[in-house]
Amino acid sequence: MITPTPARKFKAVLFDKDGTLFAFTETWANFCDRVFDKLVGSDEAQKDALAAACGYDRARRRFKTGSLIVNGSAHEVNAAWLALLPEINLSRLDAVNREILTDLPIVPTCDLHAVLGALREEGFVLGVATNDYVAGALGHLHQAGALSLFDFVCGSDSGYGSKPGPGMVRGFCEEVGITPDELILVGDSKHDMDCGVNAGAGLLVGVLTGPAQVEDLEPHAHVVLPSIGELPAFLAR
Repeated sequence: MITPTPARKFKAVLFDKDGTLFAFTETWANFCDRVFDKLVGSDEAQKDALAAACGYDRARRRFKTGSLIVNGSAHEVNAAWLALLPEINLSRLDAVNREILTDLPIVPTCDLHAVLGALREEGFVLGVATNDYVAGALGHLHQAGALSLFDFVCGSDSGYGSKPGPGMVRGFCEEVGITPDELILVGDSKHDMDCGVNAGAGLLVGVLTGPAQVEDLEPHAHVVLPSIGELPAFLAR
């Protein structure tokens, strides 16, 4: 664990989306499989190459810890795939991605209304910062019936840059009128924790509902919890 720095009373919580609010594999394994089918049809060798480029094990339908699709932005994943698809341009790939994002299985990691509602009752302002497209984030939160629980949602195409850069955290803080040391950042990857460090977030909370294991997160977080379901009780302590 890293040592927390003295901070004011925490006023807001900024969540990563995939692997934090929603189970990672259930959404993104389906996304990869559908994108590959759409782009290369029955070419299994090409599908394997695309999967390897983003760190996806097609046979086991699992993602490697720290893989590009776990840590990278939508733009970085697109660049890796386009390098293997000279016959497809960015506009076409982007259109395919956005089409498939509108119809993916969304599995919350806990009872979002209960957990996030408890945080809101304690006075916390809530936000989401994801390396996914912002349209994907809004769609997934709407599909889960959770969009109204958040005061701020941004993606890698929202103008704040992508994680692990500090822009999303700073944008959220400016939007809701707090300083970064008053913020709790919650995520399932080292990229999330690095984003918090780079922005000066007051508390970094890692969760184990994504591909990362406890040993991957402990050196970079103030605390690691099984899921966000434990966050209200942890903060109450």
